[in-house]
This record gives sequence, structure tokens and C-alpha cells, in this order.
Amino acid sequence: MKQQFVLMSEYNQWMNESLLSYLDEGVDLDIYEEKGAFWGSAFKTMSHIFTCDLMWLHRFTNVQSSYDLSKSLNEFPHPTSISTHCFETLDELRASRGKLDVVIADWVSSISDTEFDSNVVYQNSSGKEFSEPFASVLLHFFNHQTHHRGQVTTLISQSGDNSYCTDLLGLIRK
Repeated sequence: MKQQFVLMSEYNQWMNESLLSYLDEGVDLDIYEEKGAFWGSAFKTMSHIFTCDLMWLHRFTNVQSSYDLSKSLNEFPHPTSISTHCFETLDELRASRGKLDVVIADWVSSISDTEFDSNVVYQNSSGKEFSEPFASVLLHFFNHQTHHRGQVTTLISQSGDNSYCTDLLGLIRK
């Protein structure tokens, strides 16, 4: 099971860098323009992913691992709402996203195999407490990123560019 989560952390890192680079340099799309997507624009959607990643990672600080996740998160904002946008520009987001993805990859790699079978206890943003299988919640964490990156690629496609691919097999075949 751990191998699959390590793969997902690698995919997350690869795809975030690839997509943010593409938004910065390769697409004819105003990434700040409201386009009717759930989070409005491509930038706000990528910002939402970052915000939610931070919120989940703070909830995961009680997961046993040899990596000090709490300490690593100190250099990032601590949002408490999914609608918080931590950055004004793509350059700011891209720099912090790269650092956060390293934290995610290092942390996931440090989690013991047995920890994936345990429950994680956390509070959602409304303060309601949950105790759920850690592997399932971590799967949700990675699936949420994939879901919203898909929305960004839809905006890219709607701008007339159908060449951007986000397939996991792209990383596996690399």
C-alpha cells in the first residue's frame, strides 16, 4: 500500500510542477479570469488545492512517522477555510507549491507500512471530529488534487488547447 501512496505523492509533485509551468508559459489562457469553474479561475482552483493540502496536512500531524510534519509546515500559511487564497500571483503559488510538494513526498515516504492501517483522528473546518481509516483519508487527499487539476485542464481545453495530458501513466512511463 505504501508504494501506491509514494507513487501518488510523486505524481502530485510532477503534475503540479508541470501544470503550473504550463499555465505560466505554455497556454493562451488568462489564468486569473473568472471562467465559471467551481473556484472561478485556473489560478483560484490551483490556489484552492494548495489551501486544502495545507489544511489536510495540519490534520495529519498526529500520524506517526519519522518525519516532523509539524515543523515542516511552519514555513507555510495555516488556512482554516477552503476558500482562503494564500497567494496573489502564480509565481508566489508556484514557489510555495514546489516546496510543499517536497514536504508531502518526504512525509509520505517516511510513514511506516502499519500506519496506513490505522485510523486518523481529525476535526473538519466546522470543528466536527472524525476517526477514519488513514489510508482512505490519504487517498481522498490525493484524489481531491486530481479532481481539481482536471477542472484546470478543462479550462485549458476550453481555451482551444487539447494537448495537455494529466494521465498518471505519463509518470509511470517516464
